[in-house]
Amino acid sequence: MKQPEDTFPHIPPVLLEALDKAFPKSDFGPNKPLRDLDYHYGQRSVVRFLANKLADQTENSLTSINDI
Repeated sequence: MKQPEDTFPHIPPVLLEALDKAFPKSDFGPNKPLRDLDYHYGQRSVVRFLANKLADQTENSLTSINDI
């Protein structure tokens, strides 16, 4: 039986690149409100999650090729 993580939709690399540009990494000073930090790191968390899923999908597609 397939696990939910096995059925995650394919992630196009171009989508991940666009998200990375739309939500870039940022450094914050000590005066930045905590709410702004939470918002930013939530965005980056999604980008990192999708990057990890793409890496898994790429690795699985390379290791699932049958030997001829």
